[in-house]
Amino acid sequence: MIKTIQRLLLWLITTYFLALPVVAQVQLHSTSVGDYQLYLPKAQAKHILVLAHGMLDKNQQAAAQTKTYAERWVPYAEQYGLIIIAPVFDNEHFGNLSQGYGGYRNLFGKYIGADEFVHQLISQYRSQTQSGANQFYLYGHSAGGQFVARYVVTHPGRIIKAVISAAGRYSYPDDNVPWPYGAGSLNKIIQWDKGAIKRQERVSPQLRNYASAANKVQIVIGAADTKTQEQRAAHIGSNRLEFAYSWAAAMNNLAARHNMAANVQVHQVPGIGHDSAKLTAKAAAVLFSD
Repeated sequence: MIKTIQRLLLWLITTYFLALPVVAQVQLHSTSVGDYQLYLPKAQAKHILVLAHGMLDKNQQAAAQTKTYAERWVPYAEQYGLIIIAPVFDNEHFGNLSQGYGGYRNLFGKYIGADEFVHQLISQYRSQTQSGANQFYLYGHSAGGQFVARYVVTHPGRIIKAVISAAGRYSYPDDNVPWPYGAGSLNKIIQWDKGAIKRQERVSPQLRNYASAANKVQIVIGAADTKTQEQRAAHIGSNRLEFAYSWAAAMNNLAARHNMAANVQVHQVPGIGHDSAKLTAKAAAVLFSD
């Protein structure tokens, strides 16, 4: 009798725990050229969402900070059926370089370009989506917003839709100003680790790609994000908010000159400053709106 009760209890406990939903988690993966955080939704994914984090907090490990960014988007991954890929743009692989060549935000990297790294990851996981396509959703905040702003004007065909969250710099559609602040060509040998490793970065933007991007990208920014920023070539304004409006206008005007659809808008969030967490809900609403 006792054994029968024990077996019954064991069956009940096992059945209970098997019935519980499996809690999916954001997990860190490593490659020889860089790391990334990955989230796979419970149901089959429809598309991929790539997240570009902002400048790394000196008091927090790069992987941990990137995981925090990814976890904010998990509810949206479940709602819209998305695989989340969040590259860890750490100083070791994609760091912030001096002389105006700011690492991943300008699509650069120590062993591989930041954009090339994203392409590798998309190729690896696209077969797990219903679409199986190379196109994906893209979001980035602050320095990550700079990455988005420069990615969309060089690879517009890869984007379903993108949101720039509070970027402090852009690549303006001005081919008289060299990359990364304009659309002029850049051919530069960049040194990493005090010259131990050198990579030659060649960027030759095409204004037609800028025009194509004008129908695929939106800007989200806090209305209180008005701290004065150091001026850069081609930039019109004195803070992130003013840069956002001037870049949007420049992109829309260029698209109109190319007879292309133009719809870059600046979506302000009242009462919010430079805060990625508080801008996430608005960014998601803009990113997944029809």
